[in-house]
Amino acid sequence: MEKKEELIEIVKQLIFRSEEKLESAKILLENEKFDDAISRAYYAAFLAARAILYLLGSSPRTHRGVITMFGLKVIKEGLLPVNVGRYLNELFEARETSDYAIIVFYTRKDSEQYIKKAEEIVNAIKKLIKTKFKIKL
Repeated sequence: MEKKEELIEIVKQLIFRSEEKLESAKILLENEKFDDAISRAYYAAFLAARAILYLLGSSPRTHRGVITMFGLKVIKEGLLPVNVGRYLNELFEARETSDYAIIVFYTRKDSEQYIKKAEEIVNAIKKLIKTKFKIKL
């Protein structure tokens, strides 16, 4: 496989996994597993962010690195609106809390809002990949 084909395949797999995490988040929400729903929503957004960064020639190794590079290469460059970057940061913080805090009081409404933000991020990234890079997902 050529390098470009390999890159496109990686991007497609990241988007596929992103969509699966989003679906998992919704299932967890319906089963009142609010912390885990938020965690999966974050991972949906995180994987989509990694996909666009790969296309832009960047592959950070840490979560914070992905968020930072997403801000610099996607948001600051005007490829996506500022609120998309803000949502990714919010999701990261919520995931940290939902996964590691001893006492957490996330509600259904919180989970619904974070899932909605993750959906917005994933959909914006998918649209960007399709329009700017002409990749069929």
